[in-house]
Amino acid sequence: MKRFWGFILTILITFSFFSLPSISETKEEQNAVYLYCLNIGKADCMILSYQDQHYLIDTGYAHTYPALETALKMLNIDRLNGVFITHCHKDHTGGLMQLAKSNIAIDAIYASDIYYDVKETKHPAVLAARERNMNVSFLKTGDVVPLGDDAVFTVLGPVQTNTENENNNSLVMRFSSPEGSILFAGDMKTEEEYDLLSRNLLEKSDVLKCGHHGDDGATSTALLQAVRPRHALILTSTFEEKDTPAPATLARLKSAGCTVHISQNMDDALAVKLEDGQISVYNATWSALPMRTTGLRCSLSRSNDTLTLTNTTDITITLSGCYLYSSRGEDVFSLPDFVIPAKESIVIGSKSTDGYTDITLDKKNVWHDKKRDMAMLYDAFGRLLCQTDNGLKEE
Repeated sequence: MKRFWGFILTILITFSFFSLPSISETKEEQNAVYLYCLNIGKADCMILSYQDQHYLIDTGYAHTYPALETALKMLNIDRLNGVFITHCHKDHTGGLMQLAKSNIAIDAIYASDIYYDVKETKHPAVLAARERNMNVSFLKTGDVVPLGDDAVFTVLGPVQTNTENENNNSLVMRFSSPEGSILFAGDMKTEEEYDLLSRNLLEKSDVLKCGHHGDDGATSTALLQAVRPRHALILTSTFEEKDTPAPATLARLKSAGCTVHISQNMDDALAVKLEDGQISVYNATWSALPMRTTGLRCSLSRSNDTLTLTNTTDITITLSGCYLYSSRGEDVFSLPDFVIPAKESIVIGSKSTDGYTDITLDKKNVWHDKKRDMAMLYDAFGRLLCQTDNGLKEE
């Protein structure tokens, strides 16, 4: 695994000579707030920049870390003033240890002082901080983290421990600045929402990062009436979680007058710019990277433990630097520099496969045959190239 991530880093360094986009291109834009919500599936990973300060809110999955590393490089960020971990679920903390082991400077690591079902010594933020010989700054309601002279993160929740659902122990923060405001809801569901509402902790915010990937158990009408956002951001993948974004949630947002933006509809990131009260939301593409490979299709065979990759284009496609992910086993496989000719297919098998394979993975029974399993193929920059599942429903 260490060799794999080392290879990914080498690929990224190789392309570092490309001209990278600047966050602040003119003097007039230097005070603008920029938020990049990475398109990494049903997971949270956001970069907020203001006045040359950069904060990371959650780190996505372990297997999507290359996308975070790519984003930091594309945005010319080699130092993070702070890393916030909203709660202990792996779709928010998965890339944290890899970040801790990277060469990115980190000034502080923050987490909620309320969490459940994990010992402090095993808390992902504590483990990452230990890697850096740092301490975690545990935050509670009312705490503030200043950004420069005139902006601040204010901690709103959680206000009490929820022993039923760790999502309701999410760190909820409001970012406020002269340029505009954003409410970051983590994976907060209606139970934590009502905790905050009953204490009058929620106030109007220009942008809402919706809780729990836009499912129906979050972003209540009461919350929307208190926050009155103009724009709502949902970070999810319907392929990974079919109930997100939930039609009922979208209906509530529409009734509240929100313009809704969903990360899965973007290329590399859902980007937001706040400047002088104006809000711009756009599709961010890392133009300095080689063009993303398109035209690959994939299908799984449970009976023979194989994945078939089909090149539907009229040109050859190389798998150089690509890696394959299995959701059920949480396995990551680095693929060889294999070329798929135009209009042809290759078969990727395992040690359990009976018959011919073009590539054989070094494991038995890679794909689950009784529970839903997703196969995702990524390039060296963490960009999703194709995905499929084994045809089974989630339990």
